[in-house]
Amino acid sequence: MQDLIGYDEIIENSMRSVIYETLKKVEKTGLPGKHYFVVTFLTNFPGAVVPSSLQVKYSNEMTIVVQYQYKSLAVEHDLFKVSLSFSGKYEKLVVPYRAITSFADPSMNFGLKFSVNYDDAEIGEDGKIDLNHANKNELKIKDSGVDLSAKVVSLEAFRKNKNNDEQK
Repeated sequence: MQDLIGYDEIIENSMRSVIYETLKKVEKTGLPGKHYFVVTFLTNFPGAVVPSSLQVKYSNEMTIVVQYQYKSLAVEHDLFKVSLSFSGKYEKLVVPYRAITSFADPSMNFGLKFSVNYDDAEIGEDGKIDLNHANKNELKIKDSGVDLSAKVVSLEAFRKNKNNDEQK
């Protein structure tokens, strides 16, 4: 049966709002206690901004830690901006929430993992993900090495096996 309501998108948007609400609190009061965040995102996603020196090293995906050496956290509705220290130099990053593939607070054993199966996406000549052209290939995301196995909420847990549904 075809999902005409769009539950996948509704659930993913709800999970991404958890990131927004969390970062909004931290923007106002700073990181409380021993909390810190491990965020993995697609560096070539539209709206993502990564300094060229880092883009060379992390051309597809990057994992950042928001803990001690961060400043200028600015949380907006669709993205967040933060300056992080890389080799002793602060660099500004812009991360759209839709570019995030995982978000974790290891101090709380909490994590969110997002499927990155953009059915209407392809990588353009400039290396950016283009959401306007149809390409049925799934974007392959390598494992970031962050253990999110304990309290991970994944959209896949709410989906039926699409392959089984399509074969019926």
